[in-house]
Order: sequence, then structure tokens, then C-alpha cells
Amino acid sequence: MILSPGQLKGKLKIKEKNLKAGAYFHYPFCLKKCPYCHFYSYPGQEEEHRLWLSGIQQEISLVAEQLSGLFEIETVYFGGGTPSSLRPEEIEGLLSSLSKNFNCDLKEITLEFNPETSGQKLLGFKQAGVNRLSLGAQSFSDWMLKSLGRLHSVDDIFETINQARKAGFTNLNLDLMIGLPGEDTPVFEDNTKGIEITRPEQVAVYMLEELDEVPFKKAWEENPVSEEELAETYENYQTALGQLGYEQYEISNYARQGYACRHNLKYWEYKPVIGFGPSAASHLAFLRWQDIPDLKLWSKAILESQMNLSEYLVLSQETALKEKLMSGLRLAAGVDWGLIKEEYAGLDFSSYEEKITELAANGCLELAGSRLRIPSSRFLVANLILSELLF
Repeated sequence: MILSPGQLKGKLKIKEKNLKAGAYFHYPFCLKKCPYCHFYSYPGQEEEHRLWLSGIQQEISLVAEQLSGLFEIETVYFGGGTPSSLRPEEIEGLLSSLSKNFNCDLKEITLEFNPETSGQKLLGFKQAGVNRLSLGAQSFSDWMLKSLGRLHSVDDIFETINQARKAGFTNLNLDLMIGLPGEDTPVFEDNTKGIEITRPEQVAVYMLEELDEVPFKKAWEENPVSEEELAETYENYQTALGQLGYEQYEISNYARQGYACRHNLKYWEYKPVIGFGPSAASHLAFLRWQDIPDLKLWSKAILESQMNLSEYLVLSQETALKEKLMSGLRLAAGVDWGLIKEEYAGLDFSSYEEKITELAANGCLELAGSRLRIPSSRFLVANLILSELLF
């Protein structure tokens, strides 16, 4: 769908003032496509890199012409792909362009960083303004890294973290994948020992999802992991990370006090996020849209002062409420049910109230005061609980 930013703005109905938003940049290029990855990414060429860079600059300016006065950007996240393949001066240029075109008060700037990327760039990224690294470690087991098709080793992880600390980074997230085919007690021990040694400020532990269209599906089918094994692994990490001083603040995320990811909280708290780059998604008020996952088609539209979108939705109040609950109930803190009923005052909440009472009686939900949450002991079946509540 070809749309202009002016047409987007024409559909916006914003009552709130002083909206605090996040900005997401999707860099689709990587050295090698991982067999489990379902994001829009592929090994790119220098010519494509330059096309992406010029397109991003144009997109920032294009979107800002219509939307810049509606919110203030306070978090930035560079994801991908492998955005650490960017040069520090390119990151600095993008942040400068963002600040020139939007109202910005940047409190957190995250860069996804792969251990195979040269650590010599870390000081440059820090000087460019990046203050949070998200390291795609995935495992502290060399055998597991090989099975995942990763290009780095465990030694690379330790070396990258050491270099990041020397460069002055005091906010580091570590991504790990758990519940994998062949994962056993030694792998679990390697991972927990690695966390204990490196002491990142946050740890994200992800289980594989959306395997239908990725090559890793074959490895899973050859050595499937049962639901009982997944549950045991997940609970083992819950216990171990708690003992290491991490608080679980979301289904897959743990942090030391004060280090929960501000940008990701915007998604879970249903706050505005504006995406830039092919496949990047945006959400603002009752609008949701996503750039087409095709570099050439995306850039062609941008150069013609248009947006080529794979998704464009004007949300009803009912749909927005369901999305807000679906994301907010992933958080350990849950949602403020009283405030939600005020925000969506035109809706009939009687069916929701009945389901909440029923699910609470079964221990699947907790309502304390106005706070509604899923107990952490039920996080593994959160999707089933949400399905019961919302549909």
C-alpha cells in the first residue's frame, strides 16, 4: 500500500499531550542469515548499505514533516540484522538527523551488537551517543552456538563484553536462547556461569518461536523438545536468575534494579514507537503501520516522498484495548485495570470482568487493588490465558 505521511496524519486522533515515544531503526543486513531468524535480514552488499542509509535519512525527514510536533522521542533502538555493522559516524549521523527533525530528549540509545563484530568500534559507538548495548550472545556453549549457525565463539562473547566495559558501557543486555534441541544440564550450567562472570545489567532468555518458515525447523523436528522439558528449562532459569540478583520484569526479560529496557517497555506499555527502515513497525494512538520488508520497494517510495506499507490499520477502541492487554500482561507488573477502564470508558467491560473473576479463581490472573497481572508461575501459559480473556 502506497501512502503519504500526510494521509497518516489525517487519520490520527490524539487526545494525550506530551506523548513520549521511541524510535526504532531496522538495519536488515548481516554477515550470515541465522537458520532460526524470521526477521527481515540477509547478507547485504555495500551498495545496498548506501541505499539503506540514504533512504533512512529521507524517511526521517519525510515522517517528521507531518508527525514531529505530536510527541517527544526519548528512546532509540537500532535492531536488525546486524546494526553493529554500521560505522560509528553513521550512527552519529542518524542520531543527529533524528534530533534535528524531531523533539528529542534521548535517555536510552540501544545498539544490537553481535560478538563477531569488531570490538574496536565500541568506543566509537559510545562516543556517537549509544549508551546501551544488546549483545546477541545466544549461548555460552560453543557446541550450541555451532548448532545455531552462529559465527562467534564463547571466547568472543567474553572478549566483547570486556571491550564494552573498557569503552565505558555500563548498561549491557545479554540475549540467550533456551529450550533448544540438545540443551542439557551442562549447557544450562555454562549459561548461568557465563551470566555470573559477565554480570550484565539485563538478561533476555528467549524460546524459539515461529519456526514454520525457517531452516532451523528441520533440526527441531529431528530432535523436538517436549512442553514438559521447555517448562522445566524456563523455570530453572527463573530460579537461577533470581538467585543471581535479577528481577523478572517481563516474560522473557530480567534486569538488575533500574535497568529494565526503557525502549522495550514502550511496546509492552502500548506507548508510541516510530519505526524507520524496511519492515520497521510503528504505533501511534489508534494507528499501526509497517514498512514493506523490501529494501528496493521501500527506498523507491521514500525517494518519491511516499511510504510503501505492508500493514496499515486504523484501530477500533476494542482492538486497541485487546492489544494493550495482550502486551501489558506480559509484564510482571501487569496493567492498571482502573486506568484502562477510564481510558476506554466507552466500552462495555462486563464480559472482561466476568472472565477476570473466573481466571483469578483458577490462579491464572491476580487483581490486587487496580493492578491486574498474570502470576509469574503462569507465564509459560500466558498465551492461553490471554486467549481466554480476550477472545
